[in-house]
Amino acid sequence: MTKDKMVEKIRELLKTDNDLDFLLELKKEEIERLVACIRDRVDQVGE
Repeated sequence: MTKDKMVEKIRELLKTDNDLDFLLELKKEEIERLVACIRDRVDQVGE
């Protein structure tokens, strides 16, 4: 998955239209870790 697609996934998970392009400055692995953390937290809230 590209960095652009991962940032878009973060935007979807957070349900925001805010500009998150600053995240593109992170390394791909850092963005992947951020997506995983957000998913875990969203899953916890959904329970």
